[in-house]
This record gives sequence, C-alpha cells and structure tokens, in this order.
Amino acid sequence: MFLKRLTLTNFRNYSSLNLEFDHRPTILVGNNAVGKSNILEAIYLLSTTKSLRVTTEDELIKDQEDFLRVEGFLDGPETELLVLVNRSLEEVSFRKKVLVNGLSKRVVDFIGNLPAIIFYPSDINLITGSPSLRRWHLDLGLAQIDQDYKKSLTLYEQFLTARNRVLKRIREGKGKVDELDYWTEGLIKYGEKIRVKREEFFQYINSLESPLGEFKFEYKMSPISMEKLTETNGREVAAAATLIGPHRDDFGIFLDKRNIAHFGSRGEQRTATLAFKLAQLEYMTKLLGKRPVLLLDDVFSELDALHRAHVVEIVGQQQTVIATVELENIPRSFLDSSRILRVEDGQITS
Repeated sequence: MFLKRLTLTNFRNYSSLNLEFDHRPTILVGNNAVGKSNILEAIYLLSTTKSLRVTTEDELIKDQEDFLRVEGFLDGPETELLVLVNRSLEEVSFRKKVLVNGLSKRVVDFIGNLPAIIFYPSDINLITGSPSLRRWHLDLGLAQIDQDYKKSLTLYEQFLTARNRVLKRIREGKGKVDELDYWTEGLIKYGEKIRVKREEFFQYINSLESPLGEFKFEYKMSPISMEKLTETNGREVAAAATLIGPHRDDFGIFLDKRNIAHFGSRGEQRTATLAFKLAQLEYMTKLLGKRPVLLLDDVFSELDALHRAHVVEIVGQQQTVIATVELENIPRSFLDSSRILRVEDGQITS
C-alpha cells in the first residue's frame, strides 16, 4: 500500500494541488502557516475521514468556497479514495461523502483503505487533555486496522445513546427500569469486545522496546457487567447517563513510575506522545502485515540528537511525509535520501 498521488481542491489554503509521491521519504519545508501541515491533514482525512485540528469540517474548506475535494491514488492494489465535503448550507444534498473507486461508501467501510499514523505538536493533549481525547487517539488507530473493533465501537455507541435515552425517560417518570434490559445486554456484549481489543493493544505496546525511553502505558478500564450496571442504576437514572463502560476508559503514560501527565516536563510529554504514536504504528503493522503511512509534523525540533537518530531509523521503514520549518535538525544522511519540497503560500515551489 502506497500513496502515489494526492489531489486537493479548495482544501484549507489550497485552491488546487496535485502532488506526486515516490518511495523516498517526503520532506515539506517552509515557514509557519504556508500549508505544510495541511498536506498531512489531507492525507489523514483520506485515512480516517476526520481531522484532529478542527471542531467543524467547514474549517477545512477554503475561504469563499462552498466545498472541498481530497483525492488519493494508491498503489498495491490500485485504489482511488475520494472525500467530498460541502459547507453546511441549507440547499446542499449531502454534507460529506466518501467514495472508493467511484463507489459511495459508509464511513465505517471507508476507514482502513489507507492506514496512517499522524503526529502533531498539539497531540501533547493526549497526555494533558481529557480521557475522551485519549480514547479518541486510541480508537482512531484501532478502527483503521480491525473491522470487528470498528463495528463493535459503532454498535456500542448506538446502544449507549439508546440506553441513556431510556434512563432520561425513567427519571422523568415516563419509563420503567426493565426497559433498560435490552440496551444493557447490547452494551455489555459490544463493550466486552472493545475491552478485549484494547487490552490486547496495551499488552503488545508494553512489550515493545521504545527507542525514545522506557515508557509504560497503563490501561485504566471501566469494567462493565450486568451486576455493576444494576448497582449503579439509581445514580444513572439521576444523571440520565450510563456511568461505567468503555466510554469511561482511560490510559496513562509513565516514565520511571512517574505519571507523565502530572510529573513530566513538556519535553517528556512531547516525547511520550511520539512514543505512543510510534507504538501504535508497530501494532498496526503487526495486525496488517504491512506498514501504515507515517505523517510527522515538526517532530525533530525538540528531540535531542540520539532521539532524532532513532526517529530517522523508524522513518525509513515505511512511506513517510514530514513537515518542518527548517532542515538543520534533520540528520544530513537522511536528507540526502529524501525528497525535499518547499512550500510557499499554498504552492509547492520545488
């Protein structure tokens, strides 16, 4: 699997872009806010249909335009991926559409055609942010490589939404407790599938030797069972919300038994975030039997020389696209084996 070409229309600051890739690592170099990170974001959109950098997809559409189009052409096997997004206007017939080889697909069936891992400097929120952010990073990786996990996650969310709706009706005196049974059983069934998959992931990445440090990843599950849900029924009715289950799971990252979220420097938190992303990369490789695309934004600036060398060693193992402001922090031997493109104001100039 290899991304041969990326075509953008009205995406961020690009009116039009056609970018070819070869098998060398690609380095996008340029000043801040010229569009380097937008290229990484577009590739990740083709991978997951999501962006980690926006709260609404309207932000992805170029100013003064009503739609965007992101198209990717893959090799091995040959595949055309297309994401279309319309601005949220009353007259549009669809908000977002995803297609594979010209055929419209559900998002759940589109994800996984172009497995990818992305690292942004802002991903430090994986350490410092809320449990929901950590689950999001976790789920975006697992959903790309495991069809059963992806389906279980979707069905779990559906049962959770329905169960919370019943809890609200009970609180309002419009429903009975036994109405919860069907939704509770579904929640337990798919919640168990999610738990098993997450446990397998954390067991595997904790068995890896991280070149960035002896980081350990602690899975903090919120166990779910009929007994536990029955025990919490009273509080759940009062809150009109399901209080336990995979939607309340979390994980922590530790270095020398220190929780990096509370006792780590910003540099350690950034390195820990990168270590987690690279561990995800190895797990995805294990399940897929091939290496995902690696997308790195400003990864070298805060790493010491030893860690930079380790990252370069990993970068050379799969298709990699790197965005950077300067080349000085990148080892010369790696630069000599890479394709370097200069980005200026939404244009590739070299």
